[in-house]
Amino acid sequence: MSKTVGILGGMGPLATVDLFAKIVENTPAERDQEHLRIIIDNHPQIPPRVEAALYGAESPLPAMIESARLLEKAGADFIVMPCNTAHYWLKELAAAVPVPVYDMIENAAEFIAGNHPEFSGKLLLLATGATVKLDLYQKAFAKKGLLLRLPAEDEQTVIDDAIKRVKVGELSANPYRDALNAMLDRYFQDGVKAIVGGCTEIPLLFPFLHDSLERFDATLLLARTVVKAARGA
Repeated sequence: MSKTVGILGGMGPLATVDLFAKIVENTPAERDQEHLRIIIDNHPQIPPRVEAALYGAESPLPAMIESARLLEKAGADFIVMPCNTAHYWLKELAAAVPVPVYDMIENAAEFIAGNHPEFSGKLLLLATGATVKLDLYQKAFAKKGLLLRLPAEDEQTVIDDAIKRVKVGELSANPYRDALNAMLDRYFQDGVKAIVGGCTEIPLLFPFLHDSLERFDATLLLARTVVKAARGA
């Protein structure tokens, strides 16, 4: 029997929908009954992660723990969290519940290191400024022998602004789409071969970005791991 998946969502809602959809799309099933049981707590009232991590605002951890415990009590055998910045509190969260909480950043690092080690030093990280400043991806990737390129400060501002617009539903009409594409073109000319979607809003923009660079979608990689873990593969 498959395990029940718990999604600690709402950070943000579109990213939660994206993970759910990718789990369904990557589940080998020929009828409804062959899909996974998935419990989602879409909890957008969790306090902002960036402000908490960088500026000492209200911590999201208590609300995250509340959501994780709700999922566990509802029957989740393990929990995933489609928000990269929230992984800053992953250890404390995992310690508060008796079921495993999977690490999407570690999962992405393991996949890329195992399948594309030649991209080391040629990977550009697209994530929130908080995720970058907290070294969440840099540390995980360095442990796997992978070096990440980071955007300049002014470029990071564009990325953060683009992410904010995704959170209000602006994808094809994202006002920072052209600036992002111009930035990616510059990095392509400078030898970058791939981008890492290190914020769960970034892969939602992938269809609207130039395809000259390989794209690694941490949400998609997590979805594939979820399917394998739930099915006991």
